[in-house]
Amino acid sequence: MSGVSSEIGRLESVLVHRPGIEIGRITPDNKEALLFDDLLWLERAQEEHDSFVALMRGRGIEVLYFEDMLSEVLDIPEVRAGVVADVLSPAQCGPWVSSAMAEALADAPTNTVVDVLLGGLLESELADWGIDHLFADVVADRFHYVLRPLPNLLFMRDNAAWVNEGLSLSVLATPARARESRYMRAIYRNHPQFAAASFPVWYGIEGEDEYPASIEGGDVLVLSPTTMVVGLGERTAPAAVEILARRLFAAGAIERIIVIHLRHHRSVMHLDTVFTMVDIDTFNVFPGILDSVDVHILKPGVDRQIEVESAANLEAALRRALGSESIRFIPTGGDAIGRLREQWDDGNNTLALEPGVVVAYARNVETNRRLRSSGVEVLEIEASELCRGRGGSRCMTQPIRRAALG
Repeated sequence: MSGVSSEIGRLESVLVHRPGIEIGRITPDNKEALLFDDLLWLERAQEEHDSFVALMRGRGIEVLYFEDMLSEVLDIPEVRAGVVADVLSPAQCGPWVSSAMAEALADAPTNTVVDVLLGGLLESELADWGIDHLFADVVADRFHYVLRPLPNLLFMRDNAAWVNEGLSLSVLATPARARESRYMRAIYRNHPQFAAASFPVWYGIEGEDEYPASIEGGDVLVLSPTTMVVGLGERTAPAAVEILARRLFAAGAIERIIVIHLRHHRSVMHLDTVFTMVDIDTFNVFPGILDSVDVHILKPGVDRQIEVESAANLEAALRRALGSESIRFIPTGGDAIGRLREQWDDGNNTLALEPGVVVAYARNVETNRRLRSSGVEVLEIEASELCRGRGGSRCMTQPIRRAALG
């Protein structure tokens, strides 16, 4: 059974994606279009990711690989046909390429299909699929792609999120990531691990669940079985939060949602870049959001309406929602400049493996020291390459199942 009813319950099963062909296709010319600030050394990034996975497995956590699960569902002919038709559509790559690739990929080895779906399709590769090279010049984009790669799959947190016993399939905010949701739907609908299970889908399958009503998992934190926090910023839209809230309230799945209004800035692309939960009533936080952001609390209202309350600040909202006077904030470490550097390097983006035990990048020395001084066990991983993607340990993981807190 799957489900996540807190950010800190003992992590039992998690989905990750090991950096692959798609990372190796980031170039100086296309990196901004693919939402990256820098180029990653692929082999080193893989080594760092492998160490991260080994750490989790060493703690008894089941680690599932996205690429393996996608490969397994693509072995089902009708699923493969549907995914290929949806992704390599006439609207995406023109009628000729769409038709030729659908026919070719129907019988291609699964690993070849996965390479195309994740690594994209270069203009220079079309000849290998029987497409005239001059025609390829016409249909390719300015980066010489007919289908762009998906390097942001490294950050599995964003394309889906479990909220209690149900799933929110994200509507991603940028074209560079939009295809990720299609692959996640294929996995959650068809993979044997999930196909036989019965669980509600809170978001991502209804007609109104489409861009611009975007929502991404980095903005969704489940604090308890009754309370969640959602960030409104670059990637998550107000309309999506309202739609999701109505469904959760109607099902009695959540009693309140704390909404935090984030500034639209690259350094704060998601809520979990400035705010994560590390222990009971304890949070790793960039201090700039404690008093400088608007905070509201959503609750079920009369006749399926939503009741909205304003909170003085984030601390007041958490105290009210969690019914606790012992809320602790552990601020990003360092002086004014040091805090900015460590927040940029994902010092606040920590993954809790259980209450009071988190994974963090070793480079955030001062923030990790502050966490330890507050009684939090910090398991450090080296990430000189992984951090170039602007995402930490929480960003790289999609928890499938956490144990309920006692």
